[in-house]
Amino acid sequence: RGRSSLHAPPPLPIHHPITSTHNNKQQHKPPPPSRNITTMFATIDNILVKHTPPWYRTPKMQTATLGIVFFWVFAAYTTIQFYSASTYGSELAADTVCAVYLTFTLTCLVSPGIINKWGCRLSMFFGVLGYASLVLTSLIYFLYGGENVIWSRRLVVLGGAVLGCGASTLWTAQGRLVLQYASRAEELEYASYASSDQIRQSGDEKSSKPKSTHTGTLMGLFWAIFQCSSLVGGSISFLYYNQKPEGSTALYSLFLAFIIMGALSTQLLLPPSMLENDMPNNKNLLVNKQKDLEMITNNEQTPLNADAGAEYITRGESPLLTDNGRIMCEELSCQSWRQEAQGTLNMFFTKRMLCLSPLFFYTGFNQPYQQATFGNRFFTRRTIGAELIIFHLMEIVGAIVVGRFLDRDDHTSDTSRRKRAIACLTAFVVINCAGNVLAVMQEYSSQQNITSIVAHDISDPSVISPSLAFACWGFADAQIQVYCYWLMGSFYSSGSDHSRAVGWYKCVQSLGTSIGFYLI
Repeated sequence: RGRSSLHAPPPLPIHHPITSTHNNKQQHKPPPPSRNITTMFATIDNILVKHTPPWYRTPKMQTATLGIVFFWVFAAYTTIQFYSASTYGSELAADTVCAVYLTFTLTCLVSPGIINKWGCRLSMFFGVLGYASLVLTSLIYFLYGGENVIWSRRLVVLGGAVLGCGASTLWTAQGRLVLQYASRAEELEYASYASSDQIRQSGDEKSSKPKSTHTGTLMGLFWAIFQCSSLVGGSISFLYYNQKPEGSTALYSLFLAFIIMGALSTQLLLPPSMLENDMPNNKNLLVNKQKDLEMITNNEQTPLNADAGAEYITRGESPLLTDNGRIMCEELSCQSWRQEAQGTLNMFFTKRMLCLSPLFFYTGFNQPYQQATFGNRFFTRRTIGAELIIFHLMEIVGAIVVGRFLDRDDHTSDTSRRKRAIACLTAFVVINCAGNVLAVMQEYSSQQNITSIVAHDISDPSVISPSLAFACWGFADAQIQVYCYWLMGSFYSSGSDHSRAVGWYKCVQSLGTSIGFYLI
């Protein structure tokens, strides 16, 4: 692309940053080539290098692709989780949920090391397969077991435990990818500013450096696509469970197909080093190509390529290069498993992470009551599907609005960012409290009715008040989720730190969810 132009500069020769000088050869002697676990998908990498168009290599498009992965997986899992009591029975459903969140919480402590050493795509592939384990065990439960068969009940609980392990790696890898895509977008934006004609004429690149962030926008985009899975799950719930209140092999076979599609879709994701700007003209595209080639030639290290280059050096392998010189590799860690665990624990107990822990805890603690107890108590079975649609529609709106709000203003000071952060947190408290007040009113009204709790139907006008509570909770949940990722993206820059920060976030969040389920 662009090489046929008469004015296009010839491509610069690409020298390996280590083998270009004699001194570096003596300092770094690569061992014999060894097989890496990430080479399992080398064929897919070759296809991605040669055949992906420029529009597919943008941060927004890759974030959307990541959202599609989660769409496939959670279109199935959302319905399974919400209707677990009616599908498995209350006792087996409670045991399965406990197994999921117990293993989820514990394995979040080690998932950052797995992501850092294996890479995001491979970790996400196996993480998605963890969700398939629950569907497979459920199919066996429906076909060969039942409520009275002990071994089939224990098998479902085991599937939930495996799911929790997979969920920790899946969500940690997702958080790292979104934060790295945002970092790459900011780096590309700065490169386009630094290469503009105005800066070149003025000679003042420092004053023109953009201070915008992209974490909120990209996380909002991901969260909106991810929540579409719950809309599909809610629609399935509304249509299927309105006719038949129990699960079936046909329904769970459909869920299994969804999850397998999600696992395969993880291999369509690109590492941040391959991403580029969606340039409006070829001139800026050639400038970016030239700068990337110069970066490789001059051995400039950035948070996005430092570890990746070292990984290929230590393994004696040659990186795959795209047609514009970008490296097709992930930022993998060369540290031992013990060093990774030590680095993860060190971050977990920093002052910054400990101060954010109460906020992380609440993002999980509030969900069991909101989505399980409140809905099951005050809505009929068919109305729950409609309420899920309302809740997740507000999730989509909240993610997009809050993400754009946090990332607005391209050239703002740190003081302005701090004001937006405070405003976002204040709005979350107000909106979430409004939903809680409506819920308290509903609880008080139910206590006044001594005979039984009134379950509102979608055709009943009294459904408006609890539905407004669901709407407030949905918007507030998306708001605080995007806000947490935005904070982590502002505090940390390297991929390893992103994994560790997200791992702690999901660990504390899952702990809050577990305690919330225990209390209800």
